[in-house]
Amino acid sequence: MKNVFLFSFCVLAGTSLFAQTNNANNLIRDVDGRLSTGTYMTSSFDSRYEGIKGSPFFISEWIKGQLAFVDGRIFKEVPIKYNAYSKELLMKRPGGDSIIVFPYQISSFVINDPVTKANFEFKRYPAAQTPKYDLREVYFLTLYEGKTSLVKLVSKALKKADFKDPYSNNVRFDTYEDANEYYLIKADGSMVKVKKNKKSVLGALSDKEEALKALFEHEKLEMKTERELVIAVAKYNAI
Repeated sequence: MKNVFLFSFCVLAGTSLFAQTNNANNLIRDVDGRLSTGTYMTSSFDSRYEGIKGSPFFISEWIKGQLAFVDGRIFKEVPIKYNAYSKELLMKRPGGDSIIVFPYQISSFVINDPVTKANFEFKRYPAAQTPKYDLREVYFLTLYEGKTSLVKLVSKALKKADFKDPYSNNVRFDTYEDANEYYLIKADGSMVKVKKNKKSVLGALSDKEEALKALFEHEKLEMKTERELVIAVAKYNAI
C-alpha cells in the first residue's frame, strides 16, 4: 500500500492542511493510521470533557474465529473482532497489524468466545428482499435458523457528551450504547424488522396470528426479551 502525504502550513492564516491518499488492493485496507482529509482550525480545550466510555466492538478483545469467503475458502483460528459501530470486520495478521476485510469478500464469520464458550455466527444476506439496500451488505448475528429465521443487527450508537448548555444533563463523556435491531428472514427471502413486543411480532407473522396469540397466552410470553423472540419464531415454524 502506498501513502502520499501532503503537508502545508500557513502562518498568516493559522490553518493546517493534512491529506492522505490510499491505494488499497481489492481485499483489505489498513486500519491503523487512517486519517481524515480536511482543514483544521485551532480551538480551545474544555477540561471538563472526559473522553469516550464503552466500546464500539461486539467483544473488545481479539478472539480467534473462522472466516468463510464467498469463493469457498475457510480460514480457521484467525484473530478477529467486529466493530458494531462502523459495521466492519477486523482481522489481525501474523505481523501484529490489523486490517479491515471488505464485506463483499465474506459470506459469514464465527467468533468463538472463550469465556462463555458460545459460538457467535454472523452472516450476510446479499439477496434479501428489502427496500433498505444497505442491509444486504452488513453482517447479522444468527439467533435462530429455520424456514423463517431470526437475526440480529448488532449495532452501537455514539451518544455525545451533554454539558455545555445551561440546561444540559451534565454528562461529560461520549458513550457507545447498544442500538441493536431484530429481523426475520422469511422463506421467500424477504427481510422484516421486528421489535420486542407482541404487536410487532404478531404483525410480522400475521399469517398465523391467532395461533401465536394462543401460544403467548398459554406460555405467558410477553415478547420483551430476545429469548422470547426466539421461542416465538421457533413455535411459528412448528405450527
